[in-house]
Amino acid sequence: MNKITLLGMDYQREALTKTLMELGAVEISEVIADDYSELVENPKVQEELSRIETELAEVDSSLSCLKKYSPVKKQLFKNRRDVTVSEFNKVIKNIGRVRDMVNEILQKEEHLVSLRSEENRLNNLYISLLPWKELNAPLEYSGTKKTVFQYGTIPSINDWELIQSEVSEKFPDAYIERINNDKDQHYLFFIVHKESEQEFLSYLQSKGYNRVTFSNLTGTVAYNMDRISMRIEEISAEREKTIDNIKDIGKDRKDLEILYDWLLMEKGRLEATERIIKTKKVFLITGWVPERYAMEVKKIIESKYIVSVEIEEPADDEEFPVLLENRGIAEAGEPVMQMYSLPNSREIDPNTVMAPFFIILFGIMFSDGGYGLILALLSGIILWRFELEDSMRKFMKLMFFCGLSTMFWGLMFGGWFGISSLVQYAVWFDMVSEPERMLSWSLLFGIIHIYAGFALKAANLIREKKYLDALFDVGFVYVFYTGAVLCLLPYIPAINAGKAAPLVNTGKYMLVIGGVLLILTQGRSKKNIFSKLAGGLFSLYDVVGFLSDVLSYSRLLALGLATSIIASIINEISFMFDFPIVLKIILAAAILLVGHTVNFGINALGAYVHSCRLQYLEFFGKFFTGGGQAFSPLKINTKYTKLKSDAEQEIMPVHTA
Repeated sequence: MNKITLLGMDYQREALTKTLMELGAVEISEVIADDYSELVENPKVQEELSRIETELAEVDSSLSCLKKYSPVKKQLFKNRRDVTVSEFNKVIKNIGRVRDMVNEILQKEEHLVSLRSEENRLNNLYISLLPWKELNAPLEYSGTKKTVFQYGTIPSINDWELIQSEVSEKFPDAYIERINNDKDQHYLFFIVHKESEQEFLSYLQSKGYNRVTFSNLTGTVAYNMDRISMRIEEISAEREKTIDNIKDIGKDRKDLEILYDWLLMEKGRLEATERIIKTKKVFLITGWVPERYAMEVKKIIESKYIVSVEIEEPADDEEFPVLLENRGIAEAGEPVMQMYSLPNSREIDPNTVMAPFFIILFGIMFSDGGYGLILALLSGIILWRFELEDSMRKFMKLMFFCGLSTMFWGLMFGGWFGISSLVQYAVWFDMVSEPERMLSWSLLFGIIHIYAGFALKAANLIREKKYLDALFDVGFVYVFYTGAVLCLLPYIPAINAGKAAPLVNTGKYMLVIGGVLLILTQGRSKKNIFSKLAGGLFSLYDVVGFLSDVLSYSRLLALGLATSIIASIINEISFMFDFPIVLKIILAAAILLVGHTVNFGINALGAYVHSCRLQYLEFFGKFFTGGGQAFSPLKINTKYTKLKSDAEQEIMPVHTA
């Protein structure tokens, strides 16, 4: 990675940043200019940036509306469509028309919301009128000069016949009638002389009376219910018409997507512009560019603009962004690495070593060659038939290699869809019948994996020219840990103690020699002799963590057995039912299909998760610093479209991912 500095004329700043975006190879860093704060400033783009973000939100809302009311089927595994630069620019030239489309969609969506709100209100009103549908009196009627007329409810717990008799007895100048009743309420109206109003209301309230009013309603209940029904039908028709209008606009959905991507590009350019400093006449950009593109970028920029471009190596103590550039199997491991952390800018990219181990360990844990064949075929077909985004392409590539690895280990262990008759053709051995032997090999694979992690630690130290540190912290650790492993050989399953005796004796010497060497060197950073010796003694305890890490690899046996045993059980269950032959075949086929699909999914996920776990804890824990910041160049970043030149080549002459 090279550091790049550009000094140019301010009137060319906007055009130059657009060229940098098209190149897609330069990350613009924030310039710290505290000493010159009175002379320089950042371009004032906040107001424009806020406007762009607001418009982006509006376009996104309009596209969401189209997706809801006028969905389109998208290609599998392809989120972006190819658009030529001329097609893109043609839409942007007519940006006013597209913005009008956005506003129209948002207005129609707002109208749909208001219709939905009105419909809900009318439905609730209709439901509230249902108990009163037998009422023939006008709802606005409230009595005469000398009488009071009211509607109301009384809880149904009250005996209605008792209420009627008490009203007749106590209030001869009142009339009360029940319109309807349900399990909760009596629905009623009454007429009473005004002189008896308060006394009558007090009596009703003692029964739990609540007055009901029908605000803004006139005419009978039946009349209002008919009007409500008609209005709901009108709303439904109006809604369908509005949705049809939205669908008509949806025919130009691609133009809206282009507008969204253009706004997204403008947002990225303005955010990068905020990191530039300028005076009235000139501007300054600092950033990073991959070494292999540096001179090409310099040549392009200097040929187009009045600008000084300086390329230099980063200082020895300077951190710089990380760009992973791998091929083959190493590239396939990048999704696993990126889920954890990017390597520090000063350490070796471990994907070349990590990816093969991940693939091998995945295959051992998945273990069934038939499942591996399916995984390799599915991922291979997807890679072959579909144009994938870079991250998905790398993941499918990883799954393809994992499928091949699973096929290899299925061949070694004789596992093919759990078919027991094929186990005898295992090239190596059957892990189900010899689990102790498989456990021994699992632990050995773990030791090799962990030792590879230590080797990468040594490589990083040598890269930093810390040769003695590599010897003391890795070489001596190898001696001590190897001695510990050899001493423990008789206790490992399926190991012949007699044949291992010479190795055990060798291990004792290595353990003692390695321990002494660690005691003498691991406390070397301490100040006095006692602290140095104490630090060395404490370092011997790390062997416990090492052995614990080795035991973690017993999961290779556990997951491998789970896949094989569950597959064989599914096979046995599918043929254990005593049914007529046709029904037996259908049932067996269904059980085999569902059972193996579930077993495939669960154990593939388990193999992936546990393979990641072994990389992140047991492997990375031995050497990995991490914390690197991803290289994030100013580039054409789009969501819906993929820009191509009219010659059908990518618009960016420099490809960084």
